[in-house]
Amino acid sequence: MSQTSGPTANCAACGAPDDGELVHCRYCQQAVSADALAKAIPCPNPACRAACRWGKQKCAACQAWIVVSCVFCGAISPHNISNCLQCNEAFAGAMQRKQAMQQQQQHQQQMQAVGTWGNVAAAFAGAAVGASLGSHNYGGGYSYESSSDNYSPPSDDYDTSNVIDDAGDSGGGGSWSDD
Repeated sequence: MSQTSGPTANCAACGAPDDGELVHCRYCQQAVSADALAKAIPCPNPACRAACRWGKQKCAACQAWIVVSCVFCGAISPHNISNCLQCNEAFAGAMQRKQAMQQQQQHQQQMQAVGTWGNVAAAFAGAAVGASLGSHNYGGGYSYESSSDNYSPPSDDYDTSNVIDDAGDSGGGGSWSDD
């Protein structure tokens, strides 16, 4: 079995071998086929303007790029079409739309972070307020006086005039001593 190298198609007008690069035959300057002419991509170089074959990335005559890369999906498409062939995103204004979309995504992420940290901060603030309300000292306990190096019990400065003890006496006049 022999392997053939090179293209096997021929120019429809003159029969010369088709090189597969350009739409027009190098010898007779006619289109090599009607299909190649229908799918031709014009070279963007104003000095060249050669009709290039579909599926190629560079012009065979001047090596100018004939494809563009989509900023959204990264796929390549011929430069002469208005939308990406893969994601259908328009090429005109694509960079500005992508930047606006990225800014919007960053803003949403920041707002989510603020919401998350705001909830955590509110929980801590609530806990701090609750702790401060619950930690008031209403007497009791011992105090330390540094001048005398003595511990002293708390003073009895509660109003006990309306308190009745177990013996039925009203507060204020009784004593705790065993008489």
